[in-house]
Amino acid sequence: MKGAYAPAMAKKPSAAGAAWLKPVLWLSLAAWIALIFLFSSQSYQTQTIKPALERSFTAEQAAAFLPDLGFTYNGHEYDTAADPYDVLEFIFRKSAHLFVYAVLAGMAWSLQRSYRIYPPIVLFNVVALTLLVACGDELNQQFATMRTPNPEDVLIDLIGGSLGVFILYSISIGLRWSRSLSGRIS
Repeated sequence: MKGAYAPAMAKKPSAAGAAWLKPVLWLSLAAWIALIFLFSSQSYQTQTIKPALERSFTAEQAAAFLPDLGFTYNGHEYDTAADPYDVLEFIFRKSAHLFVYAVLAGMAWSLQRSYRIYPPIVLFNVVALTLLVACGDELNQQFATMRTPNPEDVLIDLIGGSLGVFILYSISIGLRWSRSLSGRIS
């Protein structure tokens, strides 16, 4: 009867039980890359959020929300006092770059780790994939209306990818630490 009262041992999924995971990860990664290229093919007019911002806030409200900013990016002047909507859209668009590439790198990391590839090799592969997709994304923008490719965006994309890997790696370390701690307590 001792076994009936013993805490259930956590089982790792068997290779056969998780066989569906790798194809799902491959399809998810391919779909995410396709989505990136779909968005980079859209015109600026299709993607702009300035009309929605202008409907939602007065220029004074938008400017009050932002610190006093003035900077140049890709030859364009951004100034909170002159056009707060422009600054808000810039922040939104660059944040979207960070998010999209964090997800891309996270998916690529998860996929490769499912094959139990050595982490430094996975990291190299993820950075290479992120760089390849980011460069392809910028080249693709050449052909979209009112879009210009920008090498600085590739750097932002790489930072986003690095954040995605850092977050996943931190979570995995935290989970490992938590499991080892709970194993000592039991």
